[in-house]
Amino acid sequence: MLKHNINTKNLNYVILLLLILLLLGAFTNRYLSFASESPYHYYILSPGDVLEIRLWGYPELTRTVAIQPDGMISLPLGGQVNAVGKTLEELRVGIFKELKKTLTALEDSHVSLTVVNFCPISISVLGEVHSPGLYHFSDKVDVLKAISAAAGLTDKAGLNDAIIVRKNQETISVDLEKLLDQNDLSQNYKLNSGDSLYVPKAFTITNISIAGAVKSPGLYSIEGKANVLKAISACGGLTQKADFKNAIINKKNNEVIHVNLEKLLIQNDLTQNYPLETGDSLFIPLTLENNIYVLGEVNNPGIYPIEGECTVIEAISQAGGYNKNARLKSCVVIRRFPRDEEGLKMRTITLKDVKVIREKYEQVIEINLEKILKDGELAQNITLQPQDIVFLPTRPLSEFDISTILDCVTTGLTVYNVLLK
Repeated sequence: MLKHNINTKNLNYVILLLLILLLLGAFTNRYLSFASESPYHYYILSPGDVLEIRLWGYPELTRTVAIQPDGMISLPLGGQVNAVGKTLEELRVGIFKELKKTLTALEDSHVSLTVVNFCPISISVLGEVHSPGLYHFSDKVDVLKAISAAAGLTDKAGLNDAIIVRKNQETISVDLEKLLDQNDLSQNYKLNSGDSLYVPKAFTITNISIAGAVKSPGLYSIEGKANVLKAISACGGLTQKADFKNAIINKKNNEVIHVNLEKLLIQNDLTQNYPLETGDSLFIPLTLENNIYVLGEVNNPGIYPIEGECTVIEAISQAGGYNKNARLKSCVVIRRFPRDEEGLKMRTITLKDVKVIREKYEQVIEINLEKILKDGELAQNITLQPQDIVFLPTRPLSEFDISTILDCVTTGLTVYNVLLK
């Protein structure tokens, strides 16, 4: 009976030992599999990378080796294999096959391979980037990452003609317009150490005209693709009289596009940065919000900005004063206002000692400049409002009817606006 119990006890120990060995084997295989599936499992090896080779059950054969400039690494038991251009798994399998020739009991799962230190990836970024030069990366690099390292593209970059030059002199065309504007990631090529990314200057020229309230109106030839921001920059920017909200693009096919420069320049709304093509024109009108018109027999008729209060005499002074043909007794101020009750209430004022000839949608106010200048009757020197029109005629006011006055003023404004363009 005792002998039977001892044998049973031994058998239980044997079974327990076998279970432990099975669990260790499963753990070992799992560990080795995990070791080969590192975050850099698909990394392409390059000269200078440092690797660690481990053989399960042969700790004395653990080696740390560097990939030589010729692409070879030395094995623990002698001999060499090529490592450059391979993934870790491809190289691990190659190492196992070589070692298996000597260590016949070696299993595939007993060989693990890890990267101890990566060789810096050196990429040249040249051409139309803000900071061309040689850049070093410690991890994977692609076209977008290379352009970002070089501080981005210049305004003169030729987006359709970039190229990658591999270190073996192979060339790959890159369409940066598709990559950057259309988010086509098929153009975001991976770069290897020794590659160069070259972005040439755009060879296209866009011819456009720019007119209106800009510092240097005229015809412009812009390198590469043009847009509203490029056009404004080319002509030196806007004047203080520019109407930011009502710019116009006249396309060569006669299409008209309204542009809100306030949204573009102040709110950074790039939907207003419309592209321009050869033959297009950009027109920025004068703002009417804080301007007055001074027309008729003055030395410099035109549009003048007002800040704060501005009287009739001050307006005529801004226009260079009146000339010898001016009829001082018959000066008029034309005041327009919106065609609704609220607008009427806001723009209509009570004028003492001043004759209002007509009050409907325009007020035509008679001003006798002689009474102001010679007799000192300052009540005649009324304060102007934005968009008022001061008109100094040549004939007595009694010889004009109201429609004739408005026709003269409208004609003067039309001629003046044409000259501006």
